[in-house]
Amino acid sequence: MLYVTGAAGFVGSHLVSSLRKSNNNVVCCDIADQGMIQPDNLIDHMNRNDPTIVYHLGAISSTTEYDTCAMTKNNILFSCILLEYCIKHQIPMVYASSASVYGLGENGFSESATSTPLNYYAISKASFDMYVLQKIKDNPSANIVGLRYFNVYGKNEDHKGDMASVIHKFLNQSKNYGTIKVFEGSENFFRDFIHINDVISATIDAKNFNNSGIYNVGTGKVRSFMDVADIISNETGAKITKISFPDHLVGKYQEFTCSDNIKIFEAGHSSQRISLEDGIRQVING
Repeated sequence: MLYVTGAAGFVGSHLVSSLRKSNNNVVCCDIADQGMIQPDNLIDHMNRNDPTIVYHLGAISSTTEYDTCAMTKNNILFSCILLEYCIKHQIPMVYASSASVYGLGENGFSESATSTPLNYYAISKASFDMYVLQKIKDNPSANIVGLRYFNVYGKNEDHKGDMASVIHKFLNQSKNYGTIKVFEGSENFFRDFIHINDVISATIDAKNFNNSGIYNVGTGKVRSFMDVADIISNETGAKITKISFPDHLVGKYQEFTCSDNIKIFEAGHSSQRISLEDGIRQVING
């Protein structure tokens, strides 16, 4: 059986849909959906069945969450419980880390760079990454892969609220108001935007990587927020207007992210990525 935590989430729901195209034995776990296995019952369920792999995507993903107890319980403790279980029972585990661990990127964006997280969410991801790296050293035969997703976008982001991608937000603005609101200076804010289909491809392929470890999942190319607005404006006819940069984001906003893809390419994963233009068109066209 294939287990997916965070199965009701953005990446999780796409992963489940893709996995079920070739395997009917996909077990879904998510605290947000009472019809799924709840996290507190997951280990018991796994003990009564035969897990072949665990895709651990469940987490508090809000970058503005300040409850460190909740963040630690959900993002670190529960992840460690799954990690220990998978190592003990020799089950491959693929989990979602985050490019947010790189902070402002002052140390670069390679997997070996020192983490400089800017918020509690990023701290929780960086902390678990450290546990994983030490566990891999202590258990060389373990099959554990962490994926540092960069700026993921695609269909079905509605439930993410303020954590939805800027692409989703701009498309909603263009549809509802005919105007796209961008922060002043958006031509100087650069991100590595990666389409959900590329993320799912890397996530499924991760079990076949040559070595356990942590890998970036991005395009290796950067585009500005203004580029995104321009593409959507060209596709939809929406106008672009600039608004003031929010005070609460000053000093906590990544100005630049760009995945270093050397390690994931060396692991054998394809270098093909969907362009931002094509990806946005796919979202618009459904």
